[in-house]
Amino acid sequence: MHLLEHITERGERSWAWFSQRAHSQHAKMWLAILSFLEPIISPIVPETLMVAMLLAGSNDRRWKAYAALTTAFSFLGGLVGYGIGMLAFYYFGEGLLAYFGLGDLHAQAQFLLGGSIFVVMFFVTFTPLPDKVFTILSGFFGVPLLPYAVGFLAGRALRFTLVAYMVHRMGPRILDVLNRYFLWVAVAVLVLGIIYGMVRFNVLGL
Repeated sequence: MHLLEHITERGERSWAWFSQRAHSQHAKMWLAILSFLEPIISPIVPETLMVAMLLAGSNDRRWKAYAALTTAFSFLGGLVGYGIGMLAFYYFGEGLLAYFGLGDLHAQAQFLLGGSIFVVMFFVTFTPLPDKVFTILSGFFGVPLLPYAVGFLAGRALRFTLVAYMVHRMGPRILDVLNRYFLWVAVAVLVLGIIYGMVRFNVLGL
C-alpha cells in the first residue's frame, strides 16, 4: 500500500469515528471532553467533532451553541493547563533551576513571555504549534493570568466561531476548503507571529 493511500485510509477511519460520535446521544458530552482535554494533553482538535455534529444536524442555530460549548470547555482546559504548569514549578521548578543553573534563563523567559502573553496565546491558536505547550509553560513561568486567559479565550472563541459559521454557511463543502487551505493559513499566521516576535524583541535591531 502506498503511503498516500495509507494516509487517506487513516483519515477516512478517523472521520468515521467522529461521525459516529456526532450521531450519538452523547455527542455534546464528547465535544465537551475533547475541548477540555485538547489544551492540556489531547492531540485531537475538538472542531473536528464539532464539524461532524453540525453536518449531522439540521438546526441552523446549532452552530452558535456548539461554538460556545467548544469555546467554554476549551477555556476551562486552558486554565487547568496553566494550573498544572504552576504546580509543576511549585514542586519541581526551583530545584531543577538550581540544579542546572538556569535561574537567569528562567527569569528572562518569564519576562519575554509575560510581556506578550496576550498576543502569544491569541495567535498560537491559529498555528500548527501545540498550544498545550504554551498553556503549561505559561503556568510554569508564572506569566500574568489575566492577559493569558483573555488572549486564550479570544483566540479560541474566534477560531471555533469561524469554523462553525463556515460549516453553517457552506455545509459539506467546508471539508474540502479546510483540507485545502487550513495548513496554508496556519503557516501564514505562524510566519506573522515569528515576524512580530523578531520586531517585538528587537532581534532585527528595530
